[in-house]
Amino acid sequence: VMFSVPYFAGPLLDVAKRYGIKVNFKTNLRAVNGDEKMAVFDVQQDDGSVKQVEKKFDMIHVSPPQSAPDVIKRSPLANDAGWVDVDQNSMQHKRYANVFALGDAGSTPNSKTAAAVRKQAPVVVTNALATLRRDHGSGAYDGYASCPLTTAYGKVMLAEFCYGGKVTPTFPLDPKVERRSMWWLKTKFLPYLYWNHMLKGKMFDILHKEWRST
Repeated sequence: VMFSVPYFAGPLLDVAKRYGIKVNFKTNLRAVNGDEKMAVFDVQQDDGSVKQVEKKFDMIHVSPPQSAPDVIKRSPLANDAGWVDVDQNSMQHKRYANVFALGDAGSTPNSKTAAAVRKQAPVVVTNALATLRRDHGSGAYDGYASCPLTTAYGKVMLAEFCYGGKVTPTFPLDPKVERRSMWWLKTKFLPYLYWNHMLKGKMFDILHKEWRST
């Protein structure tokens, strides 16, 4: 995902080069044979055709394609891709005005992260309450998401961005620089924020708004 945000692509490629990692683009995992330790990939060629390539592995870590649950994909709420069909700003369903959605099952074209949900939740609350009052909600989600990218033990690059890959840093620091301070943010502060504020429905956005506005 992060390579789709040009601002972070270069620094991340530098990190991969530092570790001697070969990055393969336009390559999708098709199948895994665990007994033989063989992975099969669909590799897009320069002419647009797709070639199947087998590669041996000693260890493989797989991130499967994201998908909404079957109960959503098979319901009238889903769009053609299987996600809850919501307006990307209001989070309101495009066909059923009394339905709102947020999080991993929504059709918003952004990263599915806890940071995204934290910004979507107030929008849904504001607009759902307005709908109950038969009013037009003023809440608008801008696609904000955050991905703390661990580049080494003790170092993190904090990537924050909204729709269109626009970089939206919270802190007055260059976000493409690996920092130990961001490591502490990821390992100490964000878990505290998640367990003690997000899951309890508490707002924790004052500093975020102040920093973002400077």
